[in-house]
Amino acid sequence: MFRLVPRREDFYDMFERQSTTIVESARLLRGLIFDFADAPAKAQAIKELEHAGDVITHEIIKKINTTFVTPIDREDIYALASRLDDVLDLIEAVSDRLVLYKIKEPTSGARAMAEVIVKTAEETDRAVRRLRKMSPFYHQHCVEVNRLENEADRLLKDYLAVLFENHYDPIDVIKWKELYETMEGITDRCEDVVNVIEGIMLKNA
Repeated sequence: MFRLVPRREDFYDMFERQSTTIVESARLLRGLIFDFADAPAKAQAIKELEHAGDVITHEIIKKINTTFVTPIDREDIYALASRLDDVLDLIEAVSDRLVLYKIKEPTSGARAMAEVIVKTAEETDRAVRRLRKMSPFYHQHCVEVNRLENEADRLLKDYLAVLFENHYDPIDVIKWKELYETMEGITDRCEDVVNVIEGIMLKNA
C-alpha cells in the first residue's frame, strides 16, 4: 500500500546500511589483498556482502514505488541507490578476479590502492550520513573523496608504468592491468556517490 506520509528515516536508514556495507566490503578487500591465505573464503565473504547490498537496493526501489511522498526527489533516491550499488559491484569484481586469476602474492601497487579504497569508502560513508539532517558538513567529505580519487588515479598511472617496465610475462601484465584499473574504478564510483549527494544538498538547501 502507498504510504502518504513516510517516516523520513526510511530512505536514510537504507542509504546508511548500504554505505556501511561498502565500508565492510572495502576492508575485507584490503584484508584479502594483504593476505591471500584462504582467498576463496575471503572473496566469498565479499560476494555475500555484495548480495546483501543488492537486497538493500531492491528495498529502496520498492519503497520508491510504494511511497507517495518521498523526503527527496525520486530520481535522486534512485541515482544514489544505483551509485552505491555500483561501488559494491566493483569491490566484488576485484575480489572475484583475484581468485579467478589465481594471484599468488600482492603487489605494492595493489596494497597501496587497497588502502586508498578503504579511506575513500569511509569518507563516502561519512558523506552519506550527512544526508539525514542535510548537514552542510557533507562538503568536507566530498572534497576528501575527490582528493582520494585523484590519488588513486595517480597510483594507477605510476603502477601501470612499473608494470610495463618490470614484468615480462604478458599474462601477468594483462591480469594486473585489469585489476589496477578496476580498483581505481571503485574510487571513481565513490566520487559518483558524493556528486549525487552534493546535488541533493544543493537542491534542498
